[in-house]
Order: sequence, then C-alpha cells, then structure tokens
Amino acid sequence: MDWWQVRVDCPNDQVEIIANVFEDLATGGVQIADQETTDFKLSPGWQVVVAYLPASRDLTEFLENLRQRLARLVAAHLIAANLPVATKGINEQDWQTSWQDFYRPIHLSRYLTIVPQWQQYQAASTAEQVVYLNPGKSFGTGAHTTTQLAAAALELTLRPGMTVFDVGTGSGILSLLAWKLGAGPIIATEIDQPSLTYTRDNLAFNQATAAIALYQGSLLTPVQGQADLIVANMLPEALLPLIPQLADHLLPQGQVIYTGIIAEQAEKMTQALIAAGFAVTLTLSQNHWYCFRAQRQSEVAD
Repeated sequence: MDWWQVRVDCPNDQVEIIANVFEDLATGGVQIADQETTDFKLSPGWQVVVAYLPASRDLTEFLENLRQRLARLVAAHLIAANLPVATKGINEQDWQTSWQDFYRPIHLSRYLTIVPQWQQYQAASTAEQVVYLNPGKSFGTGAHTTTQLAAAALELTLRPGMTVFDVGTGSGILSLLAWKLGAGPIIATEIDQPSLTYTRDNLAFNQATAAIALYQGSLLTPVQGQADLIVANMLPEALLPLIPQLADHLLPQGQVIYTGIIAEQAEKMTQALIAAGFAVTLTLSQNHWYCFRAQRQSEVAD
C-alpha cells in the first residue's frame, strides 16, 4: 500500500472549500468528481472531493487536523455539519489509473479550454485556445473556482505583449493561459519540487518551454525585474507575505490579480492591499471565493 485515499462528500456549492482545505493540509493531490465522473455513490446535488497522502504520512494526525478545519468552517456557516469522511489504502498503480479518471475538458470561457493531456479534443473554432494539462500531484486542474476566477480576470486584463509573473504556478495553468492570451515574456515561480516536475511536463507538452521561464523559490524571491501583471492563485497565508514584494516588481501602471481568497478572508485581504498602497479595481466572486485585481493607488484615476 503506497497511498491513503481520503474522501469527503459534500453539497455542490461547498466543493471548492473542501478542496482548499485539502490543499492547505499539503496533500499529494486533490480530485473533484460528480456522479457522472465517478463510481462513488452520491446523493443528488452532491460531489466528492478526494485527496491522497503518502502511506508514510500519519493518517490519524491528518484526520484530526481535517476534522478541526471542518469544524471551524461549520462554525462559520460555510459548510454543512457532519460531512461524510472515508479513507482507503491504495497502491501506486491504482492511484495512477484513478487520478486520470476524474478529469475531462473544462471550458473556462468561449475562448479558453483546459483538456487533459491523455484525451483527444477538437477545438470548436480557430478562436478557441486550448491548454493541455496533466496536474499530477500539483494543484491546478481548471476545475477549481479560484482558477476559473483567475482566468476570467486574465481575459479582462491581459493585452498582447504584457510581461507576466505567475507566483506559485502549481501545474503552470495560469502561465499557460496567459501565454495563450498573448502575454510574454512570462516568468513562473513554484517552491514545491514535486509540482515542478509536472509544471515542466505541461510546458513541454504545450510547446511553451521557451515562452515561460520557470524558477523554484518562494513567492517573487527568485525573480529579477518588473512586470505589467503579477498573478497569484494561493491561500491567503501565502498571498499576504507576497504584498510587500509587489511594488518593487511592478512596472508603472502594473496590475495584480489575487485569487484563492475565501469569503471570510476577503475584507482582510482588501485592507492589506490598501495599507500597502494599492486600490482594488476589479472584484470577481463565485461560490464563496473572491478574486481581486489591484493597482497602485497613485495610478488609479479618481
């Protein structure tokens, strides 16, 4: 037995919250499925969120941390009480097979589509931009609301030729979307070594290795220079320390896209940006998640 599978069943509108909890607890990957994409038995209007832990991980400790996080969300009235939690041991071969069964093409918009690398897909028109993705054990499949909000913000903000820094790139999905929208040059950072393996594979599969420079490191620490746009899809615990680095890495009139912000943290993040001299110029929200676009207050017209 190589992995622990930890499963939480939840209502449709709470899927992203549970997925974010798993990501925050540093699991080895997160899957989301409904009744059409899994053999699990689910109640109508419910989906399943599945995470994987290496067998060497202390399952008892993980489950206790998971229950504590869920209890806090219940107390905040963000999720239902007593969500079913189940565990199962699986081997590496079964993990590799089950991982791919959860993913299908995701239409982020009329012009942006995410397709699993192992599936055949025909674009509906020449205007449709397709990114092929193998998320592996990294976070970023296109299914999560935070990624979809970031994609919408990119479409509203990007202009051809913009320099983009993608912080905490994970699977590389936002860098690839920015590239498909005409950005360049693009620099992506990621601190997690296992994620970088899949990031490099995704860049190569999409023939974007030359267009997107990838660096291992924390936040913007490994990056020199300035960008027209900085995008970050991370937890607030990582987004807050990034704020002091923004001003030095933004060109004049530069903008920031911040996503990964749960509703209860939205006001705190807004105030942190304001205190650092930024103004929020765009707010997108869906299913308890928020995405902000911000710019230096001195550069925003009254």
